[in-house]
Amino acid sequence: MQPEAPDGSAVRVAVIELFAARIAGASPRDLAQRFDVDVDLTVRGGDGDPPGGSCGSGRARAAEHFARLREAVDLEQFDLVTIRASGHRAVVTGTVQATVRATGLGVAGAFVLDVAVDPRELITRYHLIEGGWGASGQ
Repeated sequence: MQPEAPDGSAVRVAVIELFAARIAGASPRDLAQRFDVDVDLTVRGGDGDPPGGSCGSGRARAAEHFARLREAVDLEQFDLVTIRASGHRAVVTGTVQATVRATGLGVAGAFVLDVAVDPRELITRYHLIEGGWGASGQ
């Protein structure tokens, strides 16, 4: 086990690697392997969000979230705007643009992620709050 990085570098790396793997097309199962088996998972959004919201705990719930997200949208653009990290916790802000598969409509939105990692650099807390989706003009 590695000692906790006081500058938050471990959690920064975990976040960046998770989203890089998602963008690169990693499977929901592979993405879930980045989470602790007992991860505290919450995904919430505003009205009009595509399917993908989830609440609960466990690596299987994380895999389910990413599977539902993969089925619902085609990711067009994803940007991490800010990562504020200290110790094992971080708050991340970003924006996303996607196409909803069921309708073919382009949507865009912003999100905030409250995330924590353990000394193994596995994600133990993943609370994603989406600001709602609006038409992106695609």
